[in-house]
Amino acid sequence: MRRRNMTGKQHHRSKQQNMIMLTLFLERQQRESPLQNPPQPTRVGIRLRMLLCLLFSIPIYLFITLVTFAQAPPIKEDRIAIQNAHDFYYSQKYSEAIEAYKALLKTPLLQHSKDAIRMNLGRSYEKLGDDAMALQSFQAVIDDDPDGSYASQAVHRIGALFRDRYQYKEAITRCRQLANKYPKTQTAAIARYLVAQYIFADGGYDEAIENYRSFLNDFPTSPYRNSALNSLIRLYRIRHRYTDAEKLIQTELSHKPNDINLMDQLAGLYKAQEKYDEALSLYRTALEQNPTNTDILKKLGELYAERGQQELAAEQWAKIVQDDPDQSYRYQQLGSIYTSHQMYEKAVEAYETALNLSPRNAQLYNRLADVYKIQGEIDMAVNTYLRALSVVEIGYSGRDTLVQSMAEIYEGAQQERLLKGVIDRLQVMLRAKSRNPSLVLSLAEAYFYRGDLDLALRTFEQLHQFYTADRGHLLEKYAQILERNKNPKAADFYRTIAELFPNTHLAWAAQMKLVRFYEQWGRWDDALTVLTSMTRRNNQPSAQLLLGHVWLHGIRDPGAALQVYQALANQPLSTDEKIQIQLGIATCYILQGKSNIAEIALRPIADGNSNFKAEAQKLIGDAHLLRGDIESAVAAYKRVLDIAMSNPLSNDSLDRIVLIQSNSDYSNEPLKRYLEAMQSDLSGNTEKALQLCQETMKEYPTALIVDDLWMLIGGIYEREARYTDAIAAYQKVSALEESPIAAEATAKIADIYRWQLNELDKAQETYTALIQDYPESVIVAYARQQLDALMKEKN
Repeated sequence: MRRRNMTGKQHHRSKQQNMIMLTLFLERQQRESPLQNPPQPTRVGIRLRMLLCLLFSIPIYLFITLVTFAQAPPIKEDRIAIQNAHDFYYSQKYSEAIEAYKALLKTPLLQHSKDAIRMNLGRSYEKLGDDAMALQSFQAVIDDDPDGSYASQAVHRIGALFRDRYQYKEAITRCRQLANKYPKTQTAAIARYLVAQYIFADGGYDEAIENYRSFLNDFPTSPYRNSALNSLIRLYRIRHRYTDAEKLIQTELSHKPNDINLMDQLAGLYKAQEKYDEALSLYRTALEQNPTNTDILKKLGELYAERGQQELAAEQWAKIVQDDPDQSYRYQQLGSIYTSHQMYEKAVEAYETALNLSPRNAQLYNRLADVYKIQGEIDMAVNTYLRALSVVEIGYSGRDTLVQSMAEIYEGAQQERLLKGVIDRLQVMLRAKSRNPSLVLSLAEAYFYRGDLDLALRTFEQLHQFYTADRGHLLEKYAQILERNKNPKAADFYRTIAELFPNTHLAWAAQMKLVRFYEQWGRWDDALTVLTSMTRRNNQPSAQLLLGHVWLHGIRDPGAALQVYQALANQPLSTDEKIQIQLGIATCYILQGKSNIAEIALRPIADGNSNFKAEAQKLIGDAHLLRGDIESAVAAYKRVLDIAMSNPLSNDSLDRIVLIQSNSDYSNEPLKRYLEAMQSDLSGNTEKALQLCQETMKEYPTALIVDDLWMLIGGIYEREARYTDAIAAYQKVSALEESPIAAEATAKIADIYRWQLNELDKAQETYTALIQDYPESVIVAYARQQLDALMKEKN
């Protein structure tokens, strides 16, 4: 296959996407408002009353009485309502929390309660992606008291809102605005500190240095002083400004001559400049202050080791355990130091001593085995793991990593041989201790990592017979591993959990995961069978919602889905569940051609503040699109991008916009035929969908939308397990050199070879061709990932 460059329609789509995103960004920037000035308090009250007293010669004791009577009554908060609102927030029901908090802010509140509510209100808006309202809530907290503790939190949240997206310049601008607006306050101090932090994180080292210095000079008593000082020293070292760093530390030491942390930093600075004698002197001084400081002992030993004085290094390190000779963690620390300096015999000795003190510490066995693996002594490493498995009981920290660590010594055929030997030895050990839960679990795990999944599952079932402490979580762990690896055997593991632990929450969760797993594999009939059984026994809304989803998006029967949603709507539900039902019902109406009714149901959700705002807006766009109102559809999809610029819904909306704008030839007639075929497919009428696609391509063979028509045909064939026909359809797309979806079609071909036909060589060949032919495609990263996984499977 030859390499293809972005040309024609592909370049046109890419250019359109960039223009759309730029336009929306500029529109959003224009709407943003600057920080508002805080309201200025009026100066009345006691001064006015005192003036009146003087004018009318009222005795002072009467004035005091008047003032007392004039005081406001104590505020009585609705503590139950406050707690209920907090419960919504901590249950991640952010839409409900927002409404509850907004109502509370209209009631009498103590200042600390008001601040806490505003902070949680801001975080709730933040979770729902409403940055403007989040900033407004945090700003209100600062306006009330720029020196308050909640104001400190608010400044951090304003900065973090942008920092978490790596928008450092915006975070810096916001914090500078706060510092300028509230000079000489705690808000200003924190904002100035954060400005320096964000500049540092953004790589502006010299500018960060100046900002840290300015902060330390203007706010010498700030609780962030030590952090700023450490960052400034670090920056000086990064920029090789050793003289400035030394001067700064020496100045601090002149005020705090016994500060071991400062001595440590100065010694590290000398060490970086190879001034070993000065560093040694400081470390020794620090040890005179605190002879048992293990961190200083470690660094002093490392300094000796760097100078080639191994005996002196070992002498210092040995002191780490002198004061606590009965503490295994000290020997573990010592073993780690010896290992990092290739002193393996001493490391083994240290770890063995630690194990004598703590014989069931799985981490120690792992560390000891690592030392043997580094030296290539694999038999000794395996012996260490088996020794651990015989004494470390199920449930002990780190025990679950032992067999996996052993399996990861080798890959491919060598791994299989190693695990076969391990299985043989475990079976011998079990003859003496047939009901030892840890050994039985180890055997199941060894089978699992060897790939003998049926034997592993049977062994897990044997473990269940006499180890009742576990309630299915062990089996669940390995089911999840299989699910992540897209192994169809995950279904067997989840089914077994439901059978072994019936009428438990874990069984219910396993069945729900089983349904999701079937969904990923397109096994919709199996998913429907499980859900039907579940809803007969327990009419939980979550299962009913999933049942509606399966009917709608899997079986593609909007009528059956509508019945499920309408029946569920009459049950007691949470706000989120009610909204999900409305979205499901609206989708059914759209596919049934009742777009106007759907939009009436969707509009309140799209105009609200729930988690489903963007989804409702996207469905409004779909309603317009499928009834042929192209302009309204584009406008609706753009509103989705305005709500959330980067998530699957916004990506889908952008794809829809590009689809419309890239296929306007022949007066949109081929596009309308494609949309009709898509609606038929989504409604389960695949024969009509295929017929419409074929007729459209026959009537408009040169239409721009031909590639999308072939992709739709390929998707239908793939769902019907007509894999040869699906590959042929996708190849039609790949053959169109100017198609922007050619790389996606090639990836689908490779996926069919890998996951459906198990033709791994053809899959590898197709992924490789994709990488070579479409080097600029975003799908290349996915193809490389699949190639790496295939190579591991082959080895």
